Amino acid sequence: MKKILILLILTISMSLIAQTPPMLHITPTHVTYNVLYPANFNPDEPELQPNLFNITISGTSTANAVLYCKMIWEDEDAEITLTPNTPGQFPSNLSSVDIINSDPEGFSVQESFNLFLDNIEDLIIDTGRMPDGTYIFNIGIYENDSNGNLLSNQATAVVVIRSPISISLITPGNPVGLGVTNISELYPNFIWFSNLEDYTLKIYELDEMYDTIEEIEMLDPHFVETNINGTNYSYSPDAPNFVLNKTYAWQVSAKVLSPIAASESEYKSTMYLFKLSDTASEELSLQILKNFLNQLGIDGVDESIKLLEAGYTIDNIIWKGEDIPVDELMKIHEEITSGNIEPIKITVE
Repeated sequence: MKKILILLILTISMSLIAQTPPMLHITPTHVTYNVLYPANFNPDEPELQPNLFNITISGTSTANAVLYCKMIWEDEDAEITLTPNTPGQFPSNLSSVDIINSDPEGFSVQESFNLFLDNIEDLIIDTGRMPDGTYIFNIGIYENDSNGNLLSNQATAVVVIRSPISISLITPGNPVGLGVTNISELYPNFIWFSNLEDYTLKIYELDEMYDTIEEIEMLDPHFVETNINGTNYSYSPDAPNFVLNKTYAWQVSAKVLSPIAASESEYKSTMYLFKLSDTASEELSLQILKNFLNQLGIDGVDESIKLLEAGYTIDNIIWKGEDIPVDELMKIHEEITSGNIEPIKITVE
C-alpha cells in the first residue's frame, strides 16, 4: 500500500510540472534608433537584419500551440505566425531575426510583413529609411484553433525611430569666419540644440586664426567631455582654465544610433569661436540673438544682423503678438528645427 501511495504522489507531482504554462521574457523592452532601413523588416533577407530584441521561452505548451507576433505602426500593422515543426516544442531562445523570417529554422510560417513594407513603400522612397514613429511588437504563444486562447503572457518590445536633427550651437561664440566673441564668464555654459544622445564636447585653444574647421580638428583638444546627457554643459572649475585674451573653438558631436554597428555615423556641429576678455564687447543675450538669426536663412536676417553689428540694440522681440525675452528664442529654434514651425520672414521696425 505504501508503494502505491508513493507512486501516486510522484505521478501527480510530475503532472503539475508538465502543466507549467509557457512564459516569455523579452529584452530589450524599449530602444530608440535614429536610422532603420527596410531590410530590417524584410523576412526574405534575414541575413541583412540586425537583432532588434531577444525572447526567452520557459514552461511548456500544448501540442497545437503557435507563436504569434503582431507589429503595429501608426495605422499599419504586420503579423507573423510560427508553427513548430515538432508540435508544442519551442526553443528556449528566439531573436527578432528568427521571427521576421520567411523560412525560419524549425518552424512553418504564415506572414504578412512583406505586405507591410509594400504599404509604406512611398514613405520609404522619400528617405530610403523606415519612417519615424513607434513600432510595437506584441508577441505571445496561442492555441492554434478556432478559440485562439493566449497560453503565455504577452511580451511587448517597442522600437522608436527618430530621425536625427543636426547639432546647432547656440552660445557662446561666433561661427568660424564671422569673428570671435568676447566673453566674461570664467566658466561659461555651452548650449546647443539637437535630438541625439551622448554628446561629446571638444574645446580647442588656438595659437592663430584658422580658415577651416578641418584645420582646427587636427589640433590636440584643450578639453574634452564625453557622454553628456542633454544639450548644455557648464564648464567646471576643475577643468583647464581659459587664458585671458586667448581664442578658443568649441564643437559638439554625437553618434547616430543604428541597430547595425557598421552603419553608424557621427554628427558634428560647426565650430564657434570665443575669447575670455575683461572688456567683453557683447552681452550674452545679444550673442544668442545673433546666433539665432544666423541659423534661420530667411528674408530679413542679413539686414537684422547688420544693424546689430552697427551698434543698434533690440528694444523688444515680438512673437505671436507678445513680447518675449531673448532666452525664449532657444525654444522657438527647437520648434523650427523639429519642423513644427516654418520661418518665412523677419521684419525690423
